[in-house]
Amino acid sequence: MVHSITALTLFADLQDRLSLQWISGAEDDSVGFLSSEDLTSRPAMAGFLNIIHPNRVQVLGREEVNFLEGLDDNERPATVTRILSAEPLAIVVGDALEPPPMIVKAACNNRTALIRSDVPAHELVNYFQYYISRKLAERQTLHGVFMEVFTIGVLITGDPGSGKSELALELLNRGHRLIADDAPEFTLISPEIIDGTCPEALQDCLEVRGLGVLNVRHMFGDAAVKLNKFLRLIIHLKIPDGNSPENIDRLRGDTRAMQVLGLEIPRITLPVMAGRNLSIIAEAAVRDFMLKMKGFDAASEFIERHSRILQRQNRGIRDK
Repeated sequence: MVHSITALTLFADLQDRLSLQWISGAEDDSVGFLSSEDLTSRPAMAGFLNIIHPNRVQVLGREEVNFLEGLDDNERPATVTRILSAEPLAIVVGDALEPPPMIVKAACNNRTALIRSDVPAHELVNYFQYYISRKLAERQTLHGVFMEVFTIGVLITGDPGSGKSELALELLNRGHRLIADDAPEFTLISPEIIDGTCPEALQDCLEVRGLGVLNVRHMFGDAAVKLNKFLRLIIHLKIPDGNSPENIDRLRGDTRAMQVLGLEIPRITLPVMAGRNLSIIAEAAVRDFMLKMKGFDAASEFIERHSRILQRQNRGIRDK
């Protein structure tokens, strides 16, 4: 899906947060928009007035307004025309300044959105850059239950009937938190960070076979639900196929990586078998993952210990 932003959506989303006031502009979505494809191309999304490499959202602070007003009568109209010829999504005047009349007149003729704000211009630039990059970031919806386990964002996946929701319910009983069931939405918010959230229609809900839809917030309290979390680990539940032998590394388990939005996310596969307490095993998997993040690998330490023992035994045999 290609996401887009128009001047109207930018104004509506940030009006209260940034004290935006609509001065002029086309009050429909017919004049320009930003899409996710614009994130990888010039001009930049938002910034201070730049005529050489114009931004899509041009911010004017005190220095920019003083620069325009300091131009002579011939340069000023030509400069304003150049600004608008780049077809910016919007021109935003910050620092509680009134938009210069020449900008107001030119924007009205061009139907470019002209917006005023009492917020300092440097704060406007920072917030616009964050808002636009977040709004247009690449997204992916995955099937599973997304939870916070020991402060780590964990996606529980598996085939239908493998027990994803039952495991999530057990983890909730053990004090962990639900973010999203069934269709969590993941967003690439930086080159190395994926943020997971819950679609509005599914918030607070967990569907368990035989019980139907449960409201986690009402059952376990507000602390049992979290709005978002960075995706760090995937736990995949697999029902073993009795017809094929399981080739699992007894030292390191079934650990590999899964591609999500171009990033390699560690994935641990847990066999689902009668008598196994999956909630405890899942907690152990998360704890072991946290140790690995700190540089400790139990399997490597185990192999190194045995190597030292064998070396001592071999030296003892040679000494005899």
